[in-house]
Amino acid sequence: MSEQNPDEIGIQEQEDGSALVDLPEMEMEEQDDGSAIVTIEDGPEFNPEFYDNLADTIDPSELTTLAFRYLDLLETDKEARSLRDKQYEEGIRRTGMGNDAPGGATFMGASKVVHPAMAEGCVDFASRAIKEMFPPDGPVKTKILGKMDDLKSAKSERKRDYLNWQITDQIEEFKDEQEQLLTQLPLGGSQYFKLWFDEQKKRPCVEFLPIDRVILPFAATNFYTAQRAAEVHEITQYEFERRIRTGMYRDVNYVKASGTLDQNKVEQANNKIEGKQFEDNKDGLRKVYHIYCYLELEDDKKTKGEYAPYILMVDELDNQVVGLYRNWEEVDKTRTKLDWVVEFKFIPWRGAYAIGLPHLIGGLSAALTGALRALLDTAHINNSATMLKLKGAKISGQSQQVDVTQIIEIEGAPGVQDIRQIAMPMPFNPPSPVLFELLGWLDTAAKGVVTSSEEKIADVTSNAPVGTTQALIEQGAAVFSSIHARMHDSQARVLKILCRLNRWHFDEMKKGDVVADLEITREDFDKNTDVVPVSDPHIFSETQRMAQNQAVLALAEKHPEQFNISAVLSRMLKQMKVPNINELMKDVPAPEQRTSADENAALLIGQPAYAYLQQDHIAHIQDHLQFALNPFLGQSPFADPNYLNNLIEHLKQHMTLWYLNRSNGYVQDSVGKPVDDYDDPALTATIDKVYTTIGAHVMLDTQQVFGQFQQAITQIIQMAQQRKNAPAALPPDAQVVKDTNMAETQRKTAKDQADIKLAQDRLQKDMQEHLDDNQTKIAIENAKLMHQPIQPMAPAQPPAAPAAPLMPPQGEPNGNV
Repeated sequence: MSEQNPDEIGIQEQEDGSALVDLPEMEMEEQDDGSAIVTIEDGPEFNPEFYDNLADTIDPSELTTLAFRYLDLLETDKEARSLRDKQYEEGIRRTGMGNDAPGGATFMGASKVVHPAMAEGCVDFASRAIKEMFPPDGPVKTKILGKMDDLKSAKSERKRDYLNWQITDQIEEFKDEQEQLLTQLPLGGSQYFKLWFDEQKKRPCVEFLPIDRVILPFAATNFYTAQRAAEVHEITQYEFERRIRTGMYRDVNYVKASGTLDQNKVEQANNKIEGKQFEDNKDGLRKVYHIYCYLELEDDKKTKGEYAPYILMVDELDNQVVGLYRNWEEVDKTRTKLDWVVEFKFIPWRGAYAIGLPHLIGGLSAALTGALRALLDTAHINNSATMLKLKGAKISGQSQQVDVTQIIEIEGAPGVQDIRQIAMPMPFNPPSPVLFELLGWLDTAAKGVVTSSEEKIADVTSNAPVGTTQALIEQGAAVFSSIHARMHDSQARVLKILCRLNRWHFDEMKKGDVVADLEITREDFDKNTDVVPVSDPHIFSETQRMAQNQAVLALAEKHPEQFNISAVLSRMLKQMKVPNINELMKDVPAPEQRTSADENAALLIGQPAYAYLQQDHIAHIQDHLQFALNPFLGQSPFADPNYLNNLIEHLKQHMTLWYLNRSNGYVQDSVGKPVDDYDDPALTATIDKVYTTIGAHVMLDTQQVFGQFQQAITQIIQMAQQRKNAPAALPPDAQVVKDTNMAETQRKTAKDQADIKLAQDRLQKDMQEHLDDNQTKIAIENAKLMHQPIQPMAPAQPPAAPAAPLMPPQGEPNGNV
């Protein structure tokens, strides 16, 4: 509890010497030892006087002095940043959407086209950024610092769900305002986002503040530390009166705005793009400045003239203060300024303002537009009917309008046979190919500043090392990744302000039926380090996220024992935006405590079983073993192929938990309580010695208890090893294919053997016929020589036929069957 100042508490001395103490509303929690923890509640609901409009209590003359002083300072500040507004205006004009981009030729028909580099950069950046900062499920996630427990987890999840409901549903303008900010951020360099609580709507409200409506002094080097910062509110008469009714502005006599509203050049350029033009002021538009500054107010009882932060609201039309608020929390003794406006930066630079595309590629955009216009103007001039006529040709009064495909006759001077002798087309240079190539180079240079260069990814093959694609993405989008990280930090500031508003106004805030079951309370928002933006400062595109998931999937396939494959595939499918992922993924039952019979049944059909600390582990082990050795149950051919392996793992769980129960039980019996102070350095060594002594007794118990199961466990392990070494059974369809192939192989083998036998018989017959023929010829020749009659000769015995090659038996290794 912070110490309270007696003046802030409110002490009124009585006549009898006593004192009447007016304590702020506080929450008291009594402790077991009789003490109490006192928590002082802070916020407008508990201490409305501290957060009231001080303009009703401050001297009017002092308010008038403040109004004129700060209006004069704002005029000086606006003049100091006039060049900045001009740069912003030129950037808007160079998008080409207002049809008034500077430059270009002035002749009739000259091209006014604008190269879309500036507009394309804005649209590309905004479309990428909004997907990362505002996903469909909401822009908030949990992040718990320190040790995790169930209470912290439940609290952070409640806050996450509530904030996501607020941002996506309750604050209906949140996404629209943030998208406007993102489209304008590349043009302005810095843009701003404001949050506040609306008393009439009973909810937080947000608004996008363009840079031309936020005024900083010339000497400011940082938005959050500037000595003053003003936001310009251009509001209608209705809104001005509504703020008076809700108490935001004090009730004053004011002049109704009727004249022309002074708009800066940035607003005028934007009005051309929107297609609107200021005609009159029937809505009563007026300017009110909300100035965040430091003041020394003698009339403020809380500061008594000390330097402190305030919010000063000044109506420009009447030059009077309509609001003055303290801008720190009452319990904060340091009076730290509260932030209500968050700055989003594109590229930080020296000074309070960041730079944008007009500063980075403004010159390139102008050159691109100039080159494109020059090419189009050249093509237009070459196609125009421009001619030169010879002076003194005495041809007059014959101006003709010739349409396409029309033939027109004209009169010629005496002696002129060819019209080309008196007139010729104007010679113009054709469109330059060099200028066209330069246009392409300028376009590449301009797009390479803020867009992600992912062209190299197409050259990456599937055999590239894991992480190569991601490295190329990060290298090609280095600029965008740094911008994304700055936006992540700014979004975190937005969430902090929103959590503060919830802490201040939770009870009076309008809530929907959607959050009725969240059980969210004001106290949940006392500390807000457990909720952060869902955007990841290290991941800035879907391409990078997909590359990361592909790298994880590749590693999981290479090292399956180190990954949860189901979780990897689930993340991959979510990234691919596949609907109804649960229908595709295998249903894995959640762990639950079961009887030994239920565990046996689950293991038999391939489902997991889990051991729990409080179970009778010896009884479970005995039941599991007798079930596993039963020939009709555990030994059944219908059991799951992994039944024995899963059973061994389950038995290991029971044995481990039995060991823990027995060891902790001995220790608890010896010291009289469970060991819960092992982390105490003074007791760690003593506890280790106790467990070592107890361990000897546990080992003796182990031999006695598990000796009866040793033979059965060994038998189960051997059976599991045999099944592991046995060839894996093929699926039915694969078995059919195998049998078919074997039958075909046998058929071909039999056919080959029959062909060999047939060839051998044919060869033997041919050899016999050849021998008979030779013997006949020899007999004839001998008879001629001897003059003897020819005697028939006995048939010669043919040589032994070559032995048929031996066929190796089927199934032999050297048979290659």
